[in-house]
Amino acid sequence: MYYAAQDIVEYLMNSVGGGSQDSEHRLLRSAAHHAYRDLMHCREWHWLSSEAPLPAAVSGTNGKEYVLPANVKTVDGLITPDRTTAVSYITPREWRILESESLAPGSAVYWTVVPDPTKPDRWRLKIAGNPTPIESGKTYYITFRRKPLPLKYMGFEEICRNGTLDATSAPGAVKRYGTATHHPEGPSGIYPYTAEEVLGVAGSLIGTPPAGARTVVSDRLDVSESMFTALLSGAEVWLAKMLGKNVEGALAVYNRDLRMAFEADSPAPIAGRREGIGRYPEVDAVSWGTPRAMGYYSPSQPDTGV
Repeated sequence: MYYAAQDIVEYLMNSVGGGSQDSEHRLLRSAAHHAYRDLMHCREWHWLSSEAPLPAAVSGTNGKEYVLPANVKTVDGLITPDRTTAVSYITPREWRILESESLAPGSAVYWTVVPDPTKPDRWRLKIAGNPTPIESGKTYYITFRRKPLPLKYMGFEEICRNGTLDATSAPGAVKRYGTATHHPEGPSGIYPYTAEEVLGVAGSLIGTPPAGARTVVSDRLDVSESMFTALLSGAEVWLAKMLGKNVEGALAVYNRDLRMAFEADSPAPIAGRREGIGRYPEVDAVSWGTPRAMGYYSPSQPDTGV
């Protein structure tokens, strides 16, 4: 299943009793847009982790400055072409200091990220010092968190339902197929979709569209299953706020759903366990002792005196 902006609007219509009037849809669209932005930026989500090669260096920078892709939210790390050179992040102030020094070729690569002066919505990665020249066929890589584009197509606009949006005009959007007599709704709707696909992604079709099926296109939500509930609760908070209602109740539910999403945001539940460094219980108790003998990972005990 692909989550789509259509699902947020349908949820709000069901929860607040909204109708098809344009004024109501303006509020629902705004609530969905703001809730999606808040959720994407409230945490460094593992779900949004990605990697990509750096584009060509900015002209005239001696291969030391790069305009990052448009979907980069935050940079986790820089990987050098030889994969062995030490790499260290520094602040923009530290970059300015090191850039004024003459570092030996092949020394550690120091890098920072600043807003790009030529593209207001992009970041620029800057390398300090004297990095080793890049060999032909190799490049720098970055690991980063994605920044999804703002929602635009909610699935209820005429252009979303007349069949004109395709992989060229709306790449990455979700196209859902209904039946010959009904437009598709979300999975909880009275007329749920019969099939769906991501426009522009080969092999993404799920299900079999019936002949002459009506379609709905809406932006795909870049969220995991654990994040989706928090997104819906956030939309309720924004809707209550814009309607001038008390937001305390909706905010309490939203905070609870956020905590649950935070706890579930892990691609590998066992990730983080370090082995072979003298930490119980990864090593044997004979060599390193029990947790009580070592003094950590030990349950609290009552004070027994001297």
